[in-house]
Amino acid sequence: MIVRVGLIGDGAGDELRRLEQWLRQDRDLARVTITAQAAPAEDGDMGPVAEALQLLLEPQGVLTAVAASLGTWAGVRRRPVRIRVRSGEKEVEIDASRLQDPDEVAVRIVRELDGR
Repeated sequence: MIVRVGLIGDGAGDELRRLEQWLRQDRDLARVTITAQAAPAEDGDMGPVAEALQLLLEPQGVLTAVAASLGTWAGVRRRPVRIRVRSGEKEVEIDASRLQDPDEVAVRIVRELDGR
């Protein structure tokens, strides 16, 4: 399963780099391949800017661990951030500024992307 994770809002590029580091340090995601996806270059850009993270989830059951990690990460953010997670034609967007329980992020991601 391939999952694409993007952030929306001010400072999304910096937050995306922090999210990438967070996911890479999560032992439960050691077998997940994480690749930063660059945004199309615009005039004045000094180099590529990460637009999203692409995660290759093998084995399939890793989606729950990724979702849990995203929920925990969103829960510790001080800056308001919105997370957009997409797999194929399915997409879920979560406003972390309204987050009451990080576990609800995980449940929503799994439910929307995996159909559980």
